[in-house]
Amino acid sequence: MPSALSQVWVFVAGVLFAFGCSFGGPVSAAGKPDLDVNVEIVEGEIRAQVSLFVRATRQRVCEVINDYERAPEFMRSLQESKVISRSSDRLRVFQRDQFHFGPFTFAVETIKDVQLMEPFRTVSRLVSGSVKKYEAMTELVPEAGGTRILYRSVAVPGSVLAAFVGESSVKRETEERFSQLRGEILRREQVAVKE
Repeated sequence: MPSALSQVWVFVAGVLFAFGCSFGGPVSAAGKPDLDVNVEIVEGEIRAQVSLFVRATRQRVCEVINDYERAPEFMRSLQESKVISRSSDRLRVFQRDQFHFGPFTFAVETIKDVQLMEPFRTVSRLVSGSVKKYEAMTELVPEAGGTRILYRSVAVPGSVLAAFVGESSVKRETEERFSQLRGEILRREQVAVKE
């Protein structure tokens, strides 16, 4: 998927993504929730699984998720994001982000490698930064009427204060980030349809 996020990406991918409990919302054509988020925090390690359905083609979703250079335009807390090197199937990405959990704000800088495993699956790994560990896999699965984004990550925060963040705060942050991602995907899909 490396092309023109993540913040990620992962954005969305992004850098340290911490996720809250699962929650339901609208249901996709396949009968699954549009957004389902699960988290397990074990001894400071955040293990997350996210499933997000969006009414757009896999190509459009891939384009947005891997648009690292423009990600700060649609991911509000992402202050800087740039590709610092590129090879045939791998990107090295620098990101500077802020995470807000209640009264706490955590500044996070990372350099990560994003590797294309197949056309619609990537693996991201921390190279260096202000987090101790970050590994994630993103897969785009076709589904009736659109695409389902499957995201799994393991992260260890670098800040001692992060240990005091509750799951409800993490859940709200996650909802916001995935809503922003979906909004940008839908915006670009609508623009493409009008052209």
